[in-house]
Amino acid sequence: MQKNPFIISLLIVLSFTAVVHAGSEKDDIRIVIDVSGSMKKTDPENLRVSALKLLNGLIPKGSKAGVWTFGKYVNQTVKWGSVNDAWRKQADRGAEKIHSNALFTNIESALARSTTGWEKADPKTRRNLVLLTDGQVDISKHSEKNAISRQAILDKSIKKLKEAGVLVHAIALSRDADEALLKRIALETNGSFEIAESAQDLQKIFFKMFERAVQPDTVELRGNQFIIDAKIEEMTLLVFRKPESLRPQIITPGGVVISARKPRKSSWRNDEGYDLITIKKPVKGVWSIEADIDPDNRVMVVTNLKLEVSGLPAYITPSEVINLSAALFNKGKQIRKNSFLRFVDFNLSYTKLDGEKLKQPLKHAKDRKQKGQYKYNFDKGLEEGKYSILVTADSKTFNRSKRIDLTVQWPAKVKIEPVGEPGNYQLSISPREEYLIAESIKPTVKLEAPDKSKQDLMLTNNKGVWLVEVKTNQDGIYRAWVKVDAKNQAGESVKHDLGAYSLIGVYRQPEVVEADDMPEADSTEDSIDETESNDNEPDWVVISIVIGVANLALVLIGIGVILVMRRKSAPPEFSVE
Repeated sequence: MQKNPFIISLLIVLSFTAVVHAGSEKDDIRIVIDVSGSMKKTDPENLRVSALKLLNGLIPKGSKAGVWTFGKYVNQTVKWGSVNDAWRKQADRGAEKIHSNALFTNIESALARSTTGWEKADPKTRRNLVLLTDGQVDISKHSEKNAISRQAILDKSIKKLKEAGVLVHAIALSRDADEALLKRIALETNGSFEIAESAQDLQKIFFKMFERAVQPDTVELRGNQFIIDAKIEEMTLLVFRKPESLRPQIITPGGVVISARKPRKSSWRNDEGYDLITIKKPVKGVWSIEADIDPDNRVMVVTNLKLEVSGLPAYITPSEVINLSAALFNKGKQIRKNSFLRFVDFNLSYTKLDGEKLKQPLKHAKDRKQKGQYKYNFDKGLEEGKYSILVTADSKTFNRSKRIDLTVQWPAKVKIEPVGEPGNYQLSISPREEYLIAESIKPTVKLEAPDKSKQDLMLTNNKGVWLVEVKTNQDGIYRAWVKVDAKNQAGESVKHDLGAYSLIGVYRQPEVVEADDMPEADSTEDSIDETESNDNEPDWVVISIVIGVANLALVLIGIGVILVMRRKSAPPEFSVE
């Protein structure tokens, strides 16, 4: 068959364009892992090894990557270079060298050494740094030196990371880690932060960090089934499994079973807790997985037909409005033709904190300049908590999806704890140092009772935490309305209305005082109350006294008159000398 030279030329141009576009999206991922002695307690089974091996397998081929470990000193455990089969083998060997024997925790040096060569931002490269530690800045036995190093991270290291366009994804493998420091590094570099409650959480946390950093193209898993279309060149399945679970099996559209024992041209990477299966040129149709359903299982694909989602940062406050936007791209160019888009449904779904599942359609932008973009606005904001938001573009012939994890929280923490008798509470307000300058915070609290009466509460500052005791005396729901004035870490004045926090009130019967135990009425308030209560009753004691005095006066006057009259009627007296 004769080949059309025009078509061949067009294909060459398109393939060249795709290569240029792919080159502009190359990833540079650097992984920095704490190997200090405290890890013997926080990661006794050394699960950092399997978590790192998972990440090694996920990093896209052709990307740049390297691994550093740190304690007192910083060592390059896996040489930085291009990711290929040889690099993955080297990275797996490097993962086996992770230990927990180092002294100190030199985070400042770890950030400096691992970012060598990242002086200025590179628009053609996405730079991401994954930092795992279980401690605080610890370079010396002298606390003053530790404080100086910590401040240097805040003043200098973060600035350099921002200038180089680096997104830092920090993981705290302990509640004792310096959460405020790690989270501030993540926030200021537009990265993300997670606390691993246990070492068993590391695999999934590493994967979520990877997902936010690389933003891989995925197809939606519906139960344990998914659709592969003709545009997909390669697919990688990540299947998490429990210790007692069997290894997964993959069923092709034709019913062929693919497993670790019968890989059938697929490649398998596995470790404790997961399987990573890659299949090149998968046939189109409906595939299925024989394994336990896990919400973190994924089907990642290599394709020219991509779904891009923007407008969802890692952290927002409940008062912020989210303007989400989604669009489809083919070979790096946004698809705008209605003849194609009218067959595609764009949807958003997530589970609210109360368990309600929400699914909403994205609407096509009305502005002609934004043609091909599909929008959704969270105009009412979200409650504090963690959300996993799934955006899908679905047609009869293909499916694309993106999952984004989102944390919603106020820059200040409000706690209400019961104290003493039922209906008594302690309300505390403390700033999150990664957002606010602690010394600048000025909180106000207004308490609303069930009968709608309101009062301002007086708070006291106890070592940076503002406290007030709340005593209820009515049955029903009380509401504490909290507002905070402060300065953020950039020195700007900010105001946050944190809304209402509910308390359950308890009725208390007023105390009854026995008559014998009543105190003397020596207070002004008591005297006023007594006077007011007797205003309409005659005071018989006073009346009796007045009548008695009047009668006595009349008697005295009568006696005086009689004496005068007798003196006038008596005979004259003679003086006898």
